[in-house]
Amino acid sequence: MSEYNNYNVYEASGESLKSYINKVFIKMGIALLITTAVAYFGYRSLFTGGILAKFVMGSSFAFIGLMIVQIAVVLVLSLGLRKLSPTAANILFYVYSAITGVTFSVLPLAFEISTIFTAFLFAAVLFGSCAVIGYTTNVDLSRFRGLMLGGLLALVITSVLSIFIPILRNNILISYLGLAIFLALTAWDMQKIRAYYYSTETSPQMRANLSTYAALDLYLDFINIFLRVLQILGRNSKN
Repeated sequence: MSEYNNYNVYEASGESLKSYINKVFIKMGIALLITTAVAYFGYRSLFTGGILAKFVMGSSFAFIGLMIVQIAVVLVLSLGLRKLSPTAANILFYVYSAITGVTFSVLPLAFEISTIFTAFLFAAVLFGSCAVIGYTTNVDLSRFRGLMLGGLLALVITSVLSIFIPILRNNILISYLGLAIFLALTAWDMQKIRAYYYSTETSPQMRANLSTYAALDLYLDFINIFLRVLQILGRNSKN
């Protein structure tokens, strides 16, 4: 029997798939609220001379340090899924979202508030649409895994090269490429939630940790969609 035919069995033995997906999105929503709150207070501190402002604007090494911590958090979550308690996994996820808020506190210095708000709305619509596609489609999106991961790798390499090659910096084509990749990843990551649910019937801890990991995946998808849309709208507004 397929995982789809076993739906009622799994639902009867514990939480339903719908409840599991709701849990994932609640965790993601909390993380986005934390990011927004930290970004807001961080931006406010830029004008009041608060501690956060001194930390963010004081040294370029501060941002590098934050990036290293973010990478470390993702690695710990990925490698420690079987060992971490659900509470520890949630805490790490929310720490990651808070650090993202710190880095986002300087966005209003580069983009107008109206542009940021518009980008957020566009990102929410695009993300929601792809999440619905990923949940409802019967097409196995893992078949395109190599293509999506290859595109993501190319995007990362291009982003690194743009630091040293001015012509690649703020290139609108890279922004569109990144947007397309993360929209596809959103649909795939949404489909993976269903696989996480059906594969962890006998392991409540793993199921809980995978819900946090899935929330992190979707959170990262949304953040990257938002940043790509922001770059596109910001460039258009300047033109």
